[in-house]
Amino acid sequence: MYTKYIIVIAAVVIVALVSAFMLSYLWMPTGGIGSRGSATTTLTTTSPATRVTTTLSGVVNGAGATFLNPQMQAWASKFYELTGGRIQVNYQSIGSGAGQAKFREGVLDFAGSDPPLKSDIYNEFKAKGGIIQFPVIIGTIVIVYNIPGVESGKLRLTGEVVAKIYLGEISYWDDPAIKALNPDLNLPHEKIIAVHRSDGSGTTRVFTAYLSKVSEAWKSKVGSDFTVSWPVDELGNGVGGKGNEGVSAAVKQNPYSIGYVETAYAYSTSLAIALIMNRDGNYVLPTKEAVASAAKALVKVLPKADEDWSNIFPDQTVDPPGKESYPITSFSFVILRQVYDDPVKVAILKEFFEWVLTDGQRPENIVEGYDPLPPEVAVIGLDGLKLLRTG
Repeated sequence: MYTKYIIVIAAVVIVALVSAFMLSYLWMPTGGIGSRGSATTTLTTTSPATRVTTTLSGVVNGAGATFLNPQMQAWASKFYELTGGRIQVNYQSIGSGAGQAKFREGVLDFAGSDPPLKSDIYNEFKAKGGIIQFPVIIGTIVIVYNIPGVESGKLRLTGEVVAKIYLGEISYWDDPAIKALNPDLNLPHEKIIAVHRSDGSGTTRVFTAYLSKVSEAWKSKVGSDFTVSWPVDELGNGVGGKGNEGVSAAVKQNPYSIGYVETAYAYSTSLAIALIMNRDGNYVLPTKEAVASAAKALVKVLPKADEDWSNIFPDQTVDPPGKESYPITSFSFVILRQVYDDPVKVAILKEFFEWVLTDGQRPENIVEGYDPLPPEVAVIGLDGLKLLRTG
């Protein structure tokens, strides 16, 4: 009798094991990370705020703006987690200029860039099937400084004074123009070390667009671009740093220095941030209220995702009106082709960036130093993603 029971139990165990094996086989992905195929598993998270349902498996690669990097890394990590590791988004912080260049070469699936494409490059892509470019996050560029004894948020500066520093016309911290803005500060008679980007940079493009808007001297002598010739270098008072990371490090390491970085880098390195006078004459920091005021002013002038943004952004969007508006408020963009050869990549790009523009904008998914897009701006990208297709 015992033998009979043992045989029955063994049969049950064998059936269970075979069933489990067959079930795991049926649910096994057809391709791993990097595969061009799709998986057969549907994953749905239980939290409505972070719901992701996917039947895809694969990798997409992007690179570009250092401005965008901390936020993009956070999004990529979160999405990898939500999809159970089935979708991997790689992003390298190489600067907007390098990102756009590699994207044009076909090396990347998408580019991150602070300014959108220039008109000639936009037209080049338009002739080859089209392009879409849209904001994914709001970031601000701050003026950071390293003056021993002067705390963050205490130094007041105007755009014109900052332009004169980088033009080499103001060389010392106790210059009368700076003292007039800061009568209560004990500013030292020390040379100002002006730190700037050494690589092709969207942060530089936006920063110099701001200087060009508030300073006729800067506009006529230097102008705005990914890279510019810095007059302060000719006087021996300029220092270059690669990426927002390099500028942050150079300011940190050099007492009596000044620099410009994306706000998240200032927070992460605990650099002092200057108050900047806005268009209405008020001195502001990049608070949520100040950024929201600026974004509200910009919504009215933004194009569609498949249109040319270069005539508007950033030259017309810096220094927006509003008594609370922060003057160097910027979007960071993602650039995609409209047509891809691989249908899986089309589906992954669409799914990831739809999440970025919806749940990705929730406070818990935003890195300190950035601000979420208003719904009126996020919809530009959501509409643009409908244009992605296989060709």
